[in-house]
Amino acid sequence: MLGPLLKHAFRRFGARYGYDTAYLTELVDLDAGGGFKLALVSYFTDHRFGLEAAPYFAARITAVRHTDCGSCLRLAIARACEAGVPMAAISAMLSDDASRAPREMALARHYAEAVLANDPTLPQIVGACEARWGKRGLAGLAAATVSGSFYPLLKRGLGHGNTCEPVLAWLAAETKRADEVPGRSMARMTHG
Repeated sequence: MLGPLLKHAFRRFGARYGYDTAYLTELVDLDAGGGFKLALVSYFTDHRFGLEAAPYFAARITAVRHTDCGSCLRLAIARACEAGVPMAAISAMLSDDASRAPREMALARHYAEAVLANDPTLPQIVGACEARWGKRGLAGLAAATVSGSFYPLLKRGLGHGNTCEPVLAWLAAETKRADEVPGRSMARMTHG
């Protein structure tokens, strides 16, 4: 009974965002208990610990990009837009010139990059983030960074990984279209 419920929930999530959840349903087929435990992980990784959406998703998107999964990056961008983060800010944060990004997003990106690289300046970056968002917000950044890495690595480990598509070009085109068509939802954009 648990397996079909989980598979239905995963498929519904995939349909909502245009995201292939085959690797998740495959896990449920292998071990419904393990699939259930995996579903519980998202309750932690989606918890922002009071952190605003923009820095949370900046860290999460940075981690997804680092793990090189194009479909996961599209999903993270769609979820950020759904949470109210402007596409232009996401595009600026992902550009090579991150100085164009809102300051909070640039700091969150810098944090995630430092965590992922085990950068020796991480203690100073952690201090700056804690000064800006407090210990609770720092926990949100850590959860976002873990979340951004967790699913792409699991997906790749199960043989379902994909390398980054030209997501930045896609994002630029979608940003332009969204500017031209007010009210266009990011969830619909992921479908083409």
